[in-house]
Amino acid sequence: MLTAFRREISATPKLVVISNGKVSMSLDKLRIINEALTGNWTDWKWQQRSAIHNVQQLIEVFPGLDISVRETIHRNLGHRRLQITPFAASLVRRLPGTLAPDPCDPLWRQFVPDWEEERGSAIAYDGQTDNWEMPGEMITPIAQHKYDNRIIVRLANVCLSYCQFCYEALRTLEKESLKTSFQQTHWDATIAYVKCTPSIEEVILSGGEPLMHSDEQLDRILFDLCTVGRPIVKRIHTRALTFNPFRLTDDLLGVLSRRKVTAVGLHVTHPNEITSEFLFGIERLHNAIPILFANIPLLRGVNDSVDLIHELGMKLYANGVIPQYLYHFMPHSPGTQQFRTPVRKGIDIIRSLKRRTSNFAVPEFVLPHFTGKFTPPLIDEDEEPPVRWVDTSGNTMFRFRNWRGQTVDYPD
Repeated sequence: MLTAFRREISATPKLVVISNGKVSMSLDKLRIINEALTGNWTDWKWQQRSAIHNVQQLIEVFPGLDISVRETIHRNLGHRRLQITPFAASLVRRLPGTLAPDPCDPLWRQFVPDWEEERGSAIAYDGQTDNWEMPGEMITPIAQHKYDNRIIVRLANVCLSYCQFCYEALRTLEKESLKTSFQQTHWDATIAYVKCTPSIEEVILSGGEPLMHSDEQLDRILFDLCTVGRPIVKRIHTRALTFNPFRLTDDLLGVLSRRKVTAVGLHVTHPNEITSEFLFGIERLHNAIPILFANIPLLRGVNDSVDLIHELGMKLYANGVIPQYLYHFMPHSPGTQQFRTPVRKGIDIIRSLKRRTSNFAVPEFVLPHFTGKFTPPLIDEDEEPPVRWVDTSGNTMFRFRNWRGQTVDYPD
């Protein structure tokens, strides 16, 4: 199917695009449009049917890939999934004057495994070690009870497109995942557990990508959560606004509103993902959902700078989305050598932003350990930690360094 695509590349008028062997002038924005189905660009199911899955399709959309890079990708796809929707592919920057992808582009780096996986490191991806789902926490094959008042339900083992650094790689990226897929009997057992466990106040629907389910299936799932006999906060995590924003159909938004979903968490990594379609999706979600927030993975070479996290946080905040967490890169995830930064990097980024950037635009930096998230203190390595002391009048004081680097005393 991809051979029928017309490629329209954002750039200067000097750029050309190739379509069925012919050369033509580019338009103002990259698009990959099926000439026979041009009107279906905004059909989310068409986007999924037309996704890139293999090296040959990748080359058709991104000509000029170096042969050695193609071979590396092909080797990785022997055990790993690739999926990039036409919309997501349209966000990838090209090298000037060519159709080849820019290997440093933040979207390309996330989508395409064009690097050799590190071997032998104690924290490298091995296709076996789980980061987060500990056996004793799995109350059903699809539901995890880690924190006291909430459970997380893995509704899907598939995604709209695949992040090659995925923290849930054992569920999503492995072609033969050992993780259990969603089954109705598992969901029934999960609902039964929620009903008989009064401490549960919130259910988080995640995946993979929960919005891979049909509107009807999601409606039934959310309806069941409305019947447990007490109020339950319903939260959904998705990356649809970057990968396939057209998934936000009128019917889906109607389901989310009718079933009173409280919050939607948007996974986003880079300011380039905040497109007009992303913003339109936010606007529509605001009409159905009270709370929108974002989770951001910290990725070396993608967003590990103060300026980029500032820009991303402000863009989200300006459009009513609170950047909640900046996640340090989990160990045992694909691309450890490519994407992982020192913990110090995340501390320095958030420390630099605190009080200098609107507080609602600054995420909390967390280390996602399998025992739970930890927030490291935002102090310099050579800085005295906050201390309590007693002054000459017998008053207890709390001494800390403020956002300007000044040491101050506060009556305790």
